[in-house]
Amino acid sequence: MNATHHFQARSQQRCISNAMVDLVLDHGASNGRGDMTLLGKKEIDREIQRRKQEIRELEKMRASGGTGIAHQGETLITAFHRHKKFKRG
Repeated sequence: MNATHHFQARSQQRCISNAMVDLVLDHGASNGRGDMTLLGKKEIDREIQRRKQEIRELEKMRASGGTGIAHQGETLITAFHRHKKFKRG
């Protein structure tokens, strides 16, 4: 999206970072007219919980040395923990 000078000035004045803008656009809800996107407290709380769960899953994967998925195109073949260094052959 293109940002107007007004948008850049107001977001800077209100300490709304580019990362915050991305979060609103990615996870917010559009109003009925489609000219505004909002990310409220409930949606923010839901996203925080989703990301906390994602972090817990990542920590489990790290504890096992990493996780791998073998696939061919769109077909998943097997899943494994990376206890040893992966050798291509």
